[in-house]
Amino acid sequence: MAPAAPGSLVPGLFVPGWGATAGLYSRGLPAGWEALELPSFRASGGVLGAYRRGLERDLERRRGEPVVVAGHSLGAALAVLVAAERPELVARLILVAPAGLPYTKSVRGAARALAGQIVRGCYPVGELVRAGLQVAAAPRAAMRLAQDTHDLDLEAELTRLRTHAIPSTVVGCAQDELAMPSHCRRLASLLDADYREVESRDGHIWPITEPELLRRELEDVTVVIPKT
Repeated sequence: MAPAAPGSLVPGLFVPGWGATAGLYSRGLPAGWEALELPSFRASGGVLGAYRRGLERDLERRRGEPVVVAGHSLGAALAVLVAAERPELVARLILVAPAGLPYTKSVRGAARALAGQIVRGCYPVGELVRAGLQVAAAPRAAMRLAQDTHDLDLEAELTRLRTHAIPSTVVGCAQDELAMPSHCRRLASLLDADYREVESRDGHIWPITEPELLRRELEDVTVVIPKT
């Protein structure tokens, strides 16, 4: 893979959050980016390791230079897990509203928030139906992964990842009531990552509901700065 020209955008891979389809993020990805389709709850059994292995295999198949990896919520935690074990696969990390430290909001509270988002029409109908069918096909696996994501504590992995010196950015949202700004700032501190914060009334799901904002954040982080 040839180096990117100064001032150009480096393409990357975007890893969705819990229960989200790749299509929910496609409108917000810069040119040359793609979103990873995660395994279904039925196929994975809701086991976190199955998702980590899926991302690792996808990066291995690229067989080129390391890849810029961005992820939302659970997707960000998966990116951390892979980068901590296989740093040679990852050129840069962009962690958007990341899981990876225990949330203070309960799983039940998060479920109520999701129901409200569905009622308000925050999700495209086609992608919402696809995601809903996956949950309906394996509800226990979906709940298992939701609980594991909620409780996930990657402090040791973040500390180890810090030693690999992979350029990293954490993007929080001032209105996020799940991955709250204090949560995101602590995660950024553990990783020694840059921290950015956006404003969005949609809180945790802003990468889905505000595609232009997501695109701008990814572009701002991955643009190649000319050498001086």
